[in-house]
Amino acid sequence: MIIILDNQRRPVAVLDNYFDDEITESINAGYVLKFSICLDEEKSPHIQVGNFAEAEGQWFNIIRSRRTRASDGMVVIVAECEQVGYDLLLTRFEGGFIHTGSPAALLSRALEGTGFSVGSVEPTGIISVAIKENMDARAVVRIIAEHCEGELRYDRYNVSILASRGRNRGTQFALGKNIKGIVKDVNGQSGEIKTAYEIDVVELRTLPEFAGLEEFELGDVVQIVDEELGINEEQRIIQYSYSPKRRINSKVVIANNIRGIQDEIYRIRTTTVGKDKWMYGVKIGPDEGIVIERYDKMARSKWNADEFRMQKGNGSGSYQDALYFDPINGEYEFTGIVTASKFRGGSIEIGNNFSVDESGHMKAVGGEFSGEISASIINGGRIYGSYIEGAEIDGGVVTGALIRTAASGRRIEMDDYSFRSFDSTNRERVTLGYNTGAGMGGFVFWGPNGQSEGQVYSISGGMHVIADNELFLRSYGDVLIQGDARFYDVVRMGSIVDVEQTIIDIMEHIGM
Repeated sequence: MIIILDNQRRPVAVLDNYFDDEITESINAGYVLKFSICLDEEKSPHIQVGNFAEAEGQWFNIIRSRRTRASDGMVVIVAECEQVGYDLLLTRFEGGFIHTGSPAALLSRALEGTGFSVGSVEPTGIISVAIKENMDARAVVRIIAEHCEGELRYDRYNVSILASRGRNRGTQFALGKNIKGIVKDVNGQSGEIKTAYEIDVVELRTLPEFAGLEEFELGDVVQIVDEELGINEEQRIIQYSYSPKRRINSKVVIANNIRGIQDEIYRIRTTTVGKDKWMYGVKIGPDEGIVIERYDKMARSKWNADEFRMQKGNGSGSYQDALYFDPINGEYEFTGIVTASKFRGGSIEIGNNFSVDESGHMKAVGGEFSGEISASIINGGRIYGSYIEGAEIDGGVVTGALIRTAASGRRIEMDDYSFRSFDSTNRERVTLGYNTGAGMGGFVFWGPNGQSEGQVYSISGGMHVIADNELFLRSYGDVLIQGDARFYDVVRMGSIVDVEQTIIDIMEHIGM
């Protein structure tokens, strides 16, 4: 019995006297119903595109009806139907379908808003589906099943992905038992031997004596026996055709590994990248050549005979070159960080302010160095730096916060305040400096214990020599003092040569 439903799924006609009926279902492929009926005034008008046919509990879209008149004047209507999974063709993913997740999550996303529900999903794990071209939801569902190596099962508006359809029931197809006809096709044209079987089978389960026995369904593993054809092996049913009115003479296709012309057309349509069409992130066209684009539009590459570009995107379809090669004009441009173990080339030029010629001579308007700079000679007007090392430094001006002959031990240091000399124990022994506030400048002398021993400094209108302890003046020649000499304290002399004559000379000088 076939029930005709209107576009609201309401029964409008029940067909009993139909013929040439057949349901054909293939694994991850078609699921169709065909039947014929003689024209009448009551039921025939309902067999039209847009209505549905219900058979064996499944709903099928009527997608085509054809009327023919036989030689005896009888008008026959032939209806072609597809399981309501056909409705998924009405939902399209503009811009593709690019997602990663479990098969159940991706199936749920593909069916969202279609009116279909997710049934059982047996495959697990994480898969990625990257479809960059526009595609309908039914094709997306098939691709999800292929990616997780599962098999689809449609039950009205419910979609399941099973690990495998069918099972091994121990069913045997044997000549003289239930095989009416068999075709074995062995093909080695591809370089690999592939075998396919098409079997016309009598379904023994419809006979009372075989009730519950010799059953089989789509996906089952069955044994095929035909000694004359040299067949005795187990294979899997991948297509099953039968009459919903009475399952007696059916047809199965087993291990169909040989592609027919329809298979080749489908393979070409689904695996070949069409001109200017996206296929998993790749587009090939006459204008740009090969274009490879990330699913999130954050990166894109272009290849052709004239140029090569790797571009950075903003996620909205706008791109800027990060790497550009133009071999015809010898132009190669990079944007970003370039890392390499070695560079070889004639010269380097960056803008108008930095260049290195073939001899290694570098010109730059400035530079910052965090490590050491070693050179035999450094010539320049001014050199600034926290640490400069070289065998010879030649320049007009050397400027720095501190200049010293060594980092520690015996050394001389000079800064903007003083000039200091240190001994080997790091004690300051001599200081030459100034005191702006006191208006004085001069030397300070320090003892080995770090205590001040004396000073020699200038003030406005005078010069001072001060000893913190003893002041000892010694000369191995004459000591000459020019100008008035004044002694304010006791003067002690060890010996005076010609004292008497000196006194006389003094007295004569003063007129005594």
